[in-house]
Amino acid sequence: MDETPEQLEQIRREADQIDIHHYRRRFRTFKAILVGAGLAGLTWLVLILADSRRNPCQRVRDHFCKADPTSPQCRSYEVVLHESEDEGPSMRANIRAQCQSKIESLHEEQGITVR
Repeated sequence: MDETPEQLEQIRREADQIDIHHYRRRFRTFKAILVGAGLAGLTWLVLILADSRRNPCQRVRDHFCKADPTSPQCRSYEVVLHESEDEGPSMRANIRAQCQSKIESLHEEQGITVR
């Protein structure tokens, strides 16, 4: 022990100022940010999957019937929706593909987003 009492007191003051939990808090904050980002990504994925699961013919029908429930397009897509749920697998896939192409053409040509 070559230190004087003044030097020992200086060493104690410096040691008291050291934050021993600095890195632990930093890593906890980093983990919290990662968990939040992961949950946000998971929520986004679930919403995308739930939206893509909907029948595109139902989306088109809802779009046209929301504007005017008595319009000819609304009535025709009622029939198309019924056919897209009742026909055989290959016919159902073709009808739904046509409805999806209608959604895409409405978006490209008229800038309408069908939800």
